[in-house]
This record gives sequence, structure tokens and C-alpha cells, in this order.
Amino acid sequence: MLPNDPTLDIAAFSRIFSITTNSYKLLLFKSLLTIISSNSHVNGVIDSKQLSSLILAHAWVPSVYYKLNLGSQDQIYKHLSVLSSLDIDFASSSKNYFEFITDTINLNNNDVITRKILKYAPYRLLQPFFSNELQKADDAIKNRLTTKLSCLHFDDRYPIYKIEHCKIDKLVKLTIHAQWLKYIKQNFAIISGWVELNWVQYLQAKNPNSPAVTNKTSLDFERISLAKQRKFWDEYLEDYQLECIFTGEILTKSNYALDHFVPWTYVAHNQYWNLIPIISSCNSAKSNKLPNKTFIHNFTSIHFKLIGFALKNKSKYRVLIEEYLCSLHCTMADLQNETTFTTKLADLITSLIDSAATHGFEQNWTWKHDDSVLQQEFE
Repeated sequence: MLPNDPTLDIAAFSRIFSITTNSYKLLLFKSLLTIISSNSHVNGVIDSKQLSSLILAHAWVPSVYYKLNLGSQDQIYKHLSVLSSLDIDFASSSKNYFEFITDTINLNNNDVITRKILKYAPYRLLQPFFSNELQKADDAIKNRLTTKLSCLHFDDRYPIYKIEHCKIDKLVKLTIHAQWLKYIKQNFAIISGWVELNWVQYLQAKNPNSPAVTNKTSLDFERISLAKQRKFWDEYLEDYQLECIFTGEILTKSNYALDHFVPWTYVAHNQYWNLIPIISSCNSAKSNKLPNKTFIHNFTSIHFKLIGFALKNKSKYRVLIEEYLCSLHCTMADLQNETTFTTKLADLITSLIDSAATHGFEQNWTWKHDDSVLQQEFE
């Protein structure tokens, strides 16, 4: 629940995301919060280009890195493409990833993109504050009417900001009300949490088949360590010989990397049932591509042997076994039946690959010797 304030219309504020047909309002307000928290404004006046760059930066991680759909009407991905901001090399910068994304977008951002991004969202966000006047107004005049009302009632109804237009470049100009600046700063943690909840709910609604959406609004390059999972595979390799399912090479504890069979950027977790040891150079070449489905048979066969190894010491590998039981919706008896186990795991992996493909992940990856040569040239 948002904190009350006797001077502000918190009821109207609580309704700013009640109708969200696209992502722009959410991204706009997330960007305003970024500007307020960093004090990168002058007496509440917001720089339009800075605002549009922040909107694109907040959208970059879910739309580009995680390939989430932002809505059928959204042009965010298109704008990022025009600004040559789809491929960002984070390794070349020591900055915070969000700052680096914003700076990269800023290099090419222009008035044309800024006008397009701010064409509707600033007006739509204020509508709950002037719902009576706007209720019967035609859509064609709502922007002009909202602009007029925000200025006319800036000092009596206290909308979040007033809207003006610069006569020189014709860009929209927002000035956040001093009372709202104070309120947001005093309650920043609660408000930002509320906005993030609305953002996640919006993304989940637009991507109902995408797993772990809550993990896909920001980047964590360290992720969660795979040390525990690797230790288990090391123990397995001490007793059993295993070949890389992609290259056919014999795996040793010193030449493999743990691969997310379905890319981490889609599943956003490190559960055992999606991990497989493969040759390190092969892992680099595969990256976040979807493997050809012909590899699923060998993948599930290896995991059946793996679960058999774990079942010999149930107390030691309890967490691992539990992950298979829950994710495959099976019983202990199912884990020991090769046909049942491999079928359930194959069905799960296949559905994830199919779903990831619809989100734009590259499909049908197979290992080629040229991949190894190319990788060595880059190293």
C-alpha cells in the first residue's frame, strides 16, 4: 500500500498503471525514479533526451538480453535497433551495466526517437489526475487537454508533473512538482518496489510461457555460482567415463564447462536437470543458442545415469533429487524407470526449447569443428 499524504492525490497516483496496454508508462515512471534518485534534474525539470534514453535502457535487459515481449504495440526493440544498441559489449567497460547501457544509447539518441518515445506516455500517465475532464474527451485532443490541465492545476491539484513543449526543438518538457519530489524521496523504497511489482506483473502477462520473469528485469553477470553443481559432476566423472554430447570428446575434470542445455538467459536458473558438462570451447561456441533437438536423446540418457548415481547416496544428494522430482512432476519410482524418466525430461526440455524459440532464441545449433578454430582465433 502506498503511503498517504494529505496534500497529494494518492488515490489518483495509485491508478497510474491501472490500464497498461504497452510498456511505455511503466518505463517512463521507472526512468523518472532513476532521475529523482540520482538528482539528475534541475528544480524538477527533466531533460527529454535523458528521459528517452533511460526508458530505452530500462527496456534493454528484458527485451534484448532476455528476449521478452514488451507488447504488440511496443516499438522499443525497433528504436534500440535504429540506435545500434542491440549488441553491447559489457566486457569493454568497468561501469555499472545500467550506466553503460544508457551511455551507449545516448551516443546515438536523437530528437526523432525522443519524440516517438514520449508521444503518448507522459500524457497517459497523468490521466487519473484529470479523469473527470478527460472522460468524455476525444482521443485526438486528450494530449493537448492533459497538457493544459497539468499546467492550469499544477499548484492546486498537484499532478506528478506538468507538461510543456519547447518551442525550439518541440520536445516535451516535464517538470516534477516539488511536493511529489519530496514524497517520492521520502518513500522511495516503497514506491520503487511498487513500480517493480507492476513491471514484473506486466512482463509476466505479456510472456506467460517464459519462466522466472522476476529474474529477468536486471543483470547479474556473476549469477549464482555453479560450484555446487560442478562438484557433483566432478564426483560423477571420477567413477564414470562420459563423452561430450556435442563433440564426442572424452570429458575430464579439467576440460569441461557446465552448459545450460536450454540457455540460462531463458530459464534463468541453475537447476541440475538442465545442466550438462561439455567441452569448454564447445560451451563458448554454443553460448545462448538452442541445441538441435537430436541431442535431447543423449542428454536425457546421461541424466538418467546421473540420477541413478545420486540415488545411491540419497542423503548426500537430497537437493539434487528433489529438483528432479519437483520439475518433472514424478515419483521416486519414476526416477528409476528409464523410459518414464527420459520421456518426462525430454518433454520438459522440448517444451522449453519450443517456447524459447518463439522468444527469438537461435535454434538448431550443432557443433562444428570450425567453431573451435574460430573460438581459438578470438582467444
